[in-house]
Amino acid sequence: MRVSVTGEIPDSPEFTSLERAVLDCAVAAAGSDSSALQEQLERAQVAARTPSGVGFVSRLRVPDDCPVAGAAAALPVVYGEHPQLRSGAEFMLQLKDGRLHTIEAFCFAGMWPADENLFQLAVRP
Repeated sequence: MRVSVTGEIPDSPEFTSLERAVLDCAVAAAGSDSSALQEQLERAQVAARTPSGVGFVSRLRVPDDCPVAGAAAALPVVYGEHPQLRSGAEFMLQLKDGRLHTIEAFCFAGMWPADENLFQLAVRP
């Protein structure tokens, strides 16, 4: 992988299965802005992905011609349970100017598990 100022440039701009599942979970719970965010999600790509050892940060790229979410739009926090994480993980999603912008993931204790396919995700009220 090449490295840039904003993180590692991914070998593929496609979402990992975990990134996609987190985004699907959050967008489904987004309320009135979910249709604009769903369209963004269908066309978004990963611009940079930076692992930290206890999680990762993925910066997203959304085409300019996608509809934007309203000014008050917010995405819920997604929580993840994993057999190797005693205390689970959290996934925070950020919007910038009404567009999907960042996924920040971190575990509460221990190191990030190698097999991300074992996460069970949920949005808590």
